[in-house]
Amino acid sequence: MSLLGHGKLVTVLQYFTDRIDDYWHILYPLTGPAEREADPYLYFYDISRKATDFKGPFSDEGVYLFKGYDGKWHIHALEISQYALACWLAWRKADDATWRQRALVHCDWLVKHQQERGEWCIGHKNPRYADLPDRWSSALAQALAISALLRAWRYSDEVRYLQAAERAAAFLEYPVEGGGLKRMLVDGNFIYEEYPRLQTSGVLNGYISAVLALRELAEALPERWEVAYTRNIANLLRILPQYDTGYWSLYALDGTLSSGFYHRYVTTQLEALGEFEPAFLQYAKRFEAYTHNLRYILRALRKKVLR
Repeated sequence: MSLLGHGKLVTVLQYFTDRIDDYWHILYPLTGPAEREADPYLYFYDISRKATDFKGPFSDEGVYLFKGYDGKWHIHALEISQYALACWLAWRKADDATWRQRALVHCDWLVKHQQERGEWCIGHKNPRYADLPDRWSSALAQALAISALLRAWRYSDEVRYLQAAERAAAFLEYPVEGGGLKRMLVDGNFIYEEYPRLQTSGVLNGYISAVLALRELAEALPERWEVAYTRNIANLLRILPQYDTGYWSLYALDGTLSSGFYHRYVTTQLEALGEFEPAFLQYAKRFEAYTHNLRYILRALRKKVLR
């Protein structure tokens, strides 16, 4: 009963509809290429509500605090990275300089707390991933930080933000065996791990976020990052079929089925990638079609509940 035990009706309802969400399950609207071309601070989809809808406390430094699985409030690098990016988008949406200042505060935190190799360390763990290192890094944290820091660099022209973004991207290539994030798969392909556990996890949305971050770096510095981005696009296309069950998507390569939220979220991410590589649109359309098939929905929900 792991799904229903989460205690949120929204989790179940999002198998059936995209019209219901909450702070932890926001269904982000896609941002079109024309909008992003007109405003370079925008992202591939609008996560601004991660900033504007936040009702929790901040640290004495004014930094976002995450309510952990233990019920306590934590400094959490992944959540800070996400909040920083969301603040940049809230600034553009509300035309309120308060959000820009909050974005810079959080980007400054990221610069200050980045480790020598380029990663951010997280001390709080989801009990589901008890085999994570005591201080772990995440491809999703790296990705969101890259995108937030690029916007800080664009606004301020301060090279320290760009340098931090590039170090964060370079860390994606450190192997899991050496405390990094890149895991080689048995078929010769690879993935950047959102959760670098002892065994392969392979969370799809975290890896796609990393690919999107590399896309932004390649747009800013093509001579340094175009090759890495192109290599990852080809790699993602090769491993993507492994996430398609024929009726729903897998959340991760460990066999975990996506919730309604993550299935819809990944569909949006694939639509965003489809702007640059049309082959991703085939998967986006297929995954979207699954959400209109009641038999598929019930099958996915049943398997998730009985897991």
